[in-house]
Amino acid sequence: MTESSPPTADHPPPLTRQPGRPELGSLYSSNGDVSISTTQSSFWPLPMALRFLPRRAVVTRSSASISNITNLTCASTYLRRSFISFPSSEPQRLTAHRVLPYPSEPLYDLIADVDSYSSFVPYCSRSRVTCWSDPDSTTGQRYPTLADLHVGWGGFDEVFTSRLRCVPGQSVEAVSGETVPGGTGPDASAVFRSLVTRWSVKSIAGPPSPRTEVHLAIDFQFTNPLYGAVSAAVSDKIASMMIEAFEKRAFERLNTQRKL
Repeated sequence: MTESSPPTADHPPPLTRQPGRPELGSLYSSNGDVSISTTQSSFWPLPMALRFLPRRAVVTRSSASISNITNLTCASTYLRRSFISFPSSEPQRLTAHRVLPYPSEPLYDLIADVDSYSSFVPYCSRSRVTCWSDPDSTTGQRYPTLADLHVGWGGFDEVFTSRLRCVPGQSVEAVSGETVPGGTGPDASAVFRSLVTRWSVKSIAGPPSPRTEVHLAIDFQFTNPLYGAVSAAVSDKIASMMIEAFEKRAFERLNTQRKL
């Protein structure tokens, strides 16, 4: 008889029924790390949200994404109770900044060009301005006030209707979810309870010139803590990825204009 290998994170111990509770269909790992309880005789299929969870996160206590998993209760494809305490269910903020060798005015124009976001913003597959401001009394320029942004990553795909607040030459803010004045809360299928993205530019005086500091802040809150677990590997990097993409966009557009 071949001796079995000891359990590891990639090869967890087999799940067995807990003695004395067969009527609940409860399954427990032999080392006691995880308990999964269902109202059926089998815990498969898992709800779609749980299928995204990495296997390592489910079978180890030391996972960075999940802590203190004590009981998972499933009924068909719906969760019957909250079972994980995720920091991602609380409001979060991501920030990033760059100092770029361009004047602030053309950089601001790139940020205010929301229709072009799908051309360079990571995970933005489509962007469309649906409402514009009245022409500025001085410059005659119009700014976006409402837009639909299609965003998707890690199995998520959602359309955000964002109210835009443009302060010419200074900042562009996109507000979605409960933070929109007069808006209602998100529906059950929404990924974010609220999402606020704010770009700002500020000229830096002194040589070398020109120089502009570009700052990005993203405030968000997930509707369901599970979304935080699924997106943990990506969400912390989003701000850096976005500002790097903007830096590349500025280089392509503004350096080309310098050569003309």
